[in-house]
Amino acid sequence: MGKLKIAVIGAGMMGKNHIKTYKNMQDVDLVGVYDIFPEAAKAAAETFGVKAFSSMEEVAKKVDAVSVVTTSVTHADVGEFFLKKGIHCMMEKPLATSIEGCRRLIDAAKNNNVVLCVGHIERFNPAVEQMSKILSDTSKIRSLTAQRMSAASGRITDVSVAMDLMIHDVEVIQSLVKSEVVDVQAAAVRTPDHADGKDYITAVLQFANGVTANITASRITQARVRTLTVTTDTNYIDMDFINQSINVHSQGRMPYVNQEEIPEWMNYGLKGSVEQLFIPTNQPLQAELTHFVKCIKGSETPRITGEDAFKALQVIWEIEKQLGFANSQDTKNTVAA
Repeated sequence: MGKLKIAVIGAGMMGKNHIKTYKNMQDVDLVGVYDIFPEAAKAAAETFGVKAFSSMEEVAKKVDAVSVVTTSVTHADVGEFFLKKGIHCMMEKPLATSIEGCRRLIDAAKNNNVVLCVGHIERFNPAVEQMSKILSDTSKIRSLTAQRMSAASGRITDVSVAMDLMIHDVEVIQSLVKSEVVDVQAAAVRTPDHADGKDYITAVLQFANGVTANITASRITQARVRTLTVTTDTNYIDMDFINQSINVHSQGRMPYVNQEEIPEWMNYGLKGSVEQLFIPTNQPLQAELTHFVKCIKGSETPRITGEDAFKALQVIWEIEKQLGFANSQDTKNTVAA
């Protein structure tokens, strides 16, 4: 297979990031960009030296694959349009905004034998990749705590902080625990300026294998925090998404031959160690789109499938339902509450 002909659907900030990344990929022929607002498509096309398409029908005639980087509520319609035409899709998260929309996309990809990848970009963070290896090889997970907090941003205002930010950690944690969520409890901070509570949410997840996860997401916190900690049978691991770093904390007995050798000031005879792992850094979007291309060419299988993304959404919808958000989906048949 030669170069893949790819277009980007959506010329917003993230769409431009996709365009810029594809332009630097050797296996890709970036043929153009489409946006429902022609001026936005034209501006992006001029900036990156590609064609501005006038319609999705025109795009479909020219491409092997697309990145769908449009507003969340349009994902189901836009993605289904291309999938049904046999065109591979990289869907930015969330997969869709309804159960019915998710099913349409998953079924369209399956029925037309095309690749559907979903853009949960944190799975391509090298620290997350390393964490997955650590937990798979050496440790049994007992509990996890994730924090994803920042100040208010004007970039995304049409969805709750759960759908905007918390979904990243829900999907990462599900990939690490590898068990079904059987219970969800959620609470929100309500302030005079944010009476609906949709900008600071804490959720506790219980998994079928007994693991618990405590997840907090905020858009009213005056510091940028992106962390995940894991308690296992053998150690405590803290990870920073931003710095792409991991520290492994361990504790055990001092290597004394007999009790008399233990100093009086160390009655318990314990030792502790902290191992800071070396993690080669990368650009997660570059890794994600490279993975998408390799999936199309058959050398890799999708890391985040439509079903994976759907499972994360089911948890988010349950959280939103508990907090009384009007747009939440009915999850009674998917996540126990």
